[in-house]
Amino acid sequence: MLLGAIGVGLWPLFVWHVLDFYPATAHARLMIEGLMGAFIIGFLGTAGPRLLDARPLGGVEVATLFAMALLSASLHVAQNQIAGDLVFLVLLLFFLGAMVTRARDARDLPPPHFVLVLLGFFSGIAGIFLTVAAKSMAEGTLANQLGSLMLNEGFVLFPILGVGAFFFPKLLGGARPGPLDLQLAVALWGKRAAIAAVTGFVICGSFVMEALGWTRSAAVVRGVTTLWYFSARGRLFKKPSGSPFMAQCFRLGALLLVAGLLLPAALPTYRLANLHLTFIGGFTITLFTVSTRVILGHSGDAHLLQQRLGFLTASLVLLVLAMLARVSADFLPLERNSHLVYAGVIWLIAAAVWARALVPKLLIEGDE
Repeated sequence: MLLGAIGVGLWPLFVWHVLDFYPATAHARLMIEGLMGAFIIGFLGTAGPRLLDARPLGGVEVATLFAMALLSASLHVAQNQIAGDLVFLVLLLFFLGAMVTRARDARDLPPPHFVLVLLGFFSGIAGIFLTVAAKSMAEGTLANQLGSLMLNEGFVLFPILGVGAFFFPKLLGGARPGPLDLQLAVALWGKRAAIAAVTGFVICGSFVMEALGWTRSAAVVRGVTTLWYFSARGRLFKKPSGSPFMAQCFRLGALLLVAGLLLPAALPTYRLANLHLTFIGGFTITLFTVSTRVILGHSGDAHLLQQRLGFLTASLVLLVLAMLARVSADFLPLERNSHLVYAGVIWLIAAAVWARALVPKLLIEGDE
């Protein structure tokens, strides 16, 4: 969350003339590699070994990941994009190596939907490779565009789809995934994994389409595929068995995510507005919701999930306001800088409200 706050804070500092460089690239990298990268790796690093019945990440491994994340973020703030990307690439490979080692010794197959999680890591790795390589190409525009899509969207979208399809029907319904959820027949596992893989490849195809200039068609393919997978595999619209509050929060994030993916079909020239609808409305609201569920579960406060959480409601309302401020900035060129400040400050307040309620609970160990 700290890296995300730094990334968001760059824009108000730039508008207020505290920074002497245009922070667009540093902001994007801190939000994707910093905020979302930390969320994805932190979630999978905690849940992955438990699902595989394998040993958890060791202290040295966690410290190494933490140090590389800070180094990568520092390099991006210092405007050394290539070095920051390469450090993050090493971080991804290091984490994948740690998880593959545990998966090799696991008793059970991982959830079939996690094929998409793996594809997300490959998307991030390929995205970094393409964007870095494009700088040394005579005609590197296509490689840079494709790499940016794979890193900025695919790296986050695929894990959200994969994790959501397995966890959200149970976590948002009030039940914790049990051993029977993992012990699928090999044939059924293969079928579900194949569906996940095809879904991922279709979305990857939409990245290629957009890089080639077919923006509207790519948006339709990506948005419709995402909505279908959320609905068919994540049971997005199924009535929860427990309290509906957390389900409603996730549903809000998922629908805003789909809206952001589909919007380029109608407004193909407003790329940044579309991206921020996807990122703030979709990715970040999902991050806040899932992190709340995980932290309360691990701190022994899972009973709080059966009621409406005031701090989460306030945080999500503020995130929606920040999203509206940032998206509208691109439609109001004369007021753009003011809207960037509004969006940044509101986002920071949302993060502060969320962190004040949950960060103290990170030191408490519960049953889950």
